[in-house]
Amino acid sequence: MPRPTPTYSPPPGADEDLLSALLSSEVPSRRGQIRPARLRSASQQQHEALQGLRLRTWLDRALHLAERALVVAAVLAFAYWLIDGYGRDWLHDLRQAHAAQAAQALTPTPPIGLPTASAPPPAGPPHVASLPFTRPEDALPLAPGAGASRDAFMAPQPLHTAPDAADPRPRRLIMPTVGADMQVYEVFVRDDEWEVAEYAAGFHNGTALPGTVGNSVYSGHAGLRGAVFKDIGRLKPGDDVVVETGGWRYVYRVRSSMSVWPNQIEVMDQTPTPVLTLITCTNWDTQRLVVVADLVDARPLS
Repeated sequence: MPRPTPTYSPPPGADEDLLSALLSSEVPSRRGQIRPARLRSASQQQHEALQGLRLRTWLDRALHLAERALVVAAVLAFAYWLIDGYGRDWLHDLRQAHAAQAAQALTPTPPIGLPTASAPPPAGPPHVASLPFTRPEDALPLAPGAGASRDAFMAPQPLHTAPDAADPRPRRLIMPTVGADMQVYEVFVRDDEWEVAEYAAGFHNGTALPGTVGNSVYSGHAGLRGAVFKDIGRLKPGDDVVVETGGWRYVYRVRSSMSVWPNQIEVMDQTPTPVLTLITCTNWDTQRLVVVADLVDARPLS
């Protein structure tokens, strides 16, 4: 059973004695005038307590202005990146669409009701001249007794000079498994840095030509400026990569892919066999994605 807690009760008359003692005692003297007490709300008290922490010095104002300047600079930099990147890509696609419409509008339409000639065979890759016409004086001499008919001239004749379509430089790069088809431009070293082609793959000047012994190196953007190499990370061993030159079509088969550091330039070294190397940026431009393929087939363009 719990024990009761003792309570204190003052003796009778203690309160009256204390009150009389306070009334009869003298008020202690103070130097100066006593200020009157003020009643303030909690919000006003907080406002006055934080008064000393406000921007009152030149350093605080300078830091405040610097903070605003950095915010404005970040917004402007982001806007420039957006316009220079996606804006330029949008303008490029718009120009390409207008050029295609203009070319289609300039194509002559055959008259209705009249027979049309069969379409000529494709002229080959862009920027490549067609085969030269055969001249009558280049025809082979006819056999004795044979008539000099017009049909004999239409027979295939030997070419005495190499056609212009024999340009060995790459013109087109195709990756069928990822649905990529692009033009190829030759790029050079400018200010100790390799150029990167825009809206096309760049063939590195000085590396091996397609189909020849050595390392044929190509680079391209993976993000903006056409992003022609954005899908080379999807290439797997066994996939084909096709390179077309002025007159030949070369098929390379992917051997491996890897990520390297920007200073690992040994991936561009020459090789004892025909090799194709594709290079683009990866991991937020901190590394380079490299795809290596070996030559498996070569045949002339039809």
